[in-house]
Amino acid sequence: MDLLELKDRLHWANIPDRWYSLNEGLKPDACILYKNYSRWEFFYLDEKGGRNDFKVFSNAEEAYDYLWSKMEYLLRYSKIEPRKPNI
Repeated sequence: MDLLELKDRLHWANIPDRWYSLNEGLKPDACILYKNYSRWEFFYLDEKGGRNDFKVFSNAEEAYDYLWSKMEYLLRYSKIEPRKPNI
């Protein structure tokens, strides 16, 4: 998936911005995805600054897919309801 599709999915799934960072710096207690030179790095930054579940991707599409899979997993255990389309 590309960045626009990921952002669209995150929006419609009603995922809070505090759950993730897309190349926007570090946020405690969030999933971090950022470009480090020619590779994409994913990790969960815990409240003490520890990096957990560290993964490296060679392209953005794989990194976006992985972040989305993590958000889907978190959604299963949250009480967040998806947005309803305006019809």
